[in-house]
Amino acid sequence: MGSDPISSYPERSAIELPESRWADALRERALSPPPPADTAVLLKELRQRSAFYADRLTQSSVAGITAWSAAPILEKADVAAVPVADDGSVRDTRTSGTTGQQVTIRNTRREREFRRALLYRPQLFYELPNKVTQVVFVDGDWCASADDRPKRFAYGGVRYQTWFAGAAAAPAEVLKLLTTLKPQLVRGIASGIVRFIECVDRASLSSLGTRYVAPGGEVLLPEWRALMEDAFRATVLDRYGATESGALAWQCPECNAYHANTDEIIIEADPGGLLVTPLFVRSQPLLRYRLGDQIEFTRGAANCRIGLPTVRITQARRDDWLVDGKGQKVSPLSFQFERVGQLQAWRLHQRTGGELQLYFDGAAEAGPRLANAVRRHVPGRPVELIEGVWQLQRPGKFKRVSSDFPGGEG
Repeated sequence: MGSDPISSYPERSAIELPESRWADALRERALSPPPPADTAVLLKELRQRSAFYADRLTQSSVAGITAWSAAPILEKADVAAVPVADDGSVRDTRTSGTTGQQVTIRNTRREREFRRALLYRPQLFYELPNKVTQVVFVDGDWCASADDRPKRFAYGGVRYQTWFAGAAAAPAEVLKLLTTLKPQLVRGIASGIVRFIECVDRASLSSLGTRYVAPGGEVLLPEWRALMEDAFRATVLDRYGATESGALAWQCPECNAYHANTDEIIIEADPGGLLVTPLFVRSQPLLRYRLGDQIEFTRGAANCRIGLPTVRITQARRDDWLVDGKGQKVSPLSFQFERVGQLQAWRLHQRTGGELQLYFDGAAEAGPRLANAVRRHVPGRPVELIEGVWQLQRPGKFKRVSSDFPGGEG
């Protein structure tokens, strides 16, 4: 591989195995470093499989680009041009737009199932019973009832029963769900879990018997980790991933470091921002896609049996909180704007006086829908609708949700 700044990867993804073998394969492969492979093989396959990449990977020579580091970086604006191989099961997922530009990711059913298998990989190393009840905090303002039929999933010898709670759901409803179910595992949006804890009597959480809290979706601040540990009296193990790539890294229950899934995703700690190449995605292949966060590979603990390399996230995007008219904090992930059609980008800013300014790019009819959603989630604050996301000029790192209001800044 020469001087290419790239993690090694195996010759094939575990997705090529039968689904019944995914858990065992991901467990076994996690116990040893991924074997090295010739990246030129992957470039050759992409050229042969896709006219899009054949064009991108061909320079003046007939052979085209063979050095990995010479392959053009795929930016967010390029994704729409990547052709999709649809087997009839492809579904679209839109990113939340933290960078200011939403991206549509398309995966087949098999790829979506494998993404879930990769997401569940850390739990292969948790000390869990063979039947697990879990509550997952997700985007939205609704909460399941304990009487609802759970979503069931068998994986790695464990049968999971899952109920969902919205990050902006009524805390009393979420508390009722938790106290009724007494879940061994709580997962999901970090800020949603934090908001919930801050709104309820924490004493009622410590007796639930929760073994693990596994937040994700946002940078886990040290104070958030401490709050979760104190409230649930549970081990907190973070997750790191992205809509585009799936699960990138996970905090190890044995050494506490973040192990990167480099056997399934080529990860490059590029100075210009994290680059990823998911090896299990064939329908819409992303070659050297720029996520933009800053990471660095670290030296793993010598006594940890997990062989996957370890990383440290040195800089990642994190949005501010908002504060409604009653002084209650509102998670920056409460909004589901990715479901609004004909919306290209959006930004939401709370001024020092509490007023909200909603900037957007897209069809004019999307504006009122966005404004109504903001009023519903942040009651008691006036909302001004402004076309053009870049009309909001703020120094420093880009934030999708920003605040100058006391108590809202990240």
